[in-house]
Amino acid sequence: MDKTEKIVSIVLCILGVFLVVDGILVQFFNIGTEQKTLVIGYCVAFVLCSTKYKNILKKKYVVMPLYVMIGQMIYSLIIK
Repeated sequence: MDKTEKIVSIVLCILGVFLVVDGILVQFFNIGTEQKTLVIGYCVAFVLCSTKYKNILKKKYVVMPLYVMIGQMIYSLIIK
């Protein structure tokens, strides 16, 4: 694993955790605003980085925030 892959995985992890916490605060506690453009940017960056660096998909700390965001999306579609 090279240095850029390590940096990309750390940035995706931190950004993913931030977006998950933000989504929980907005969805359950009505605190703050939803960061829609940041979520779209995260998804695009995740797809682009996962095509360039294949080993990123094997790291749980990178993939778990994405799975939680998908779960939040499904939950919000069900309750509306």
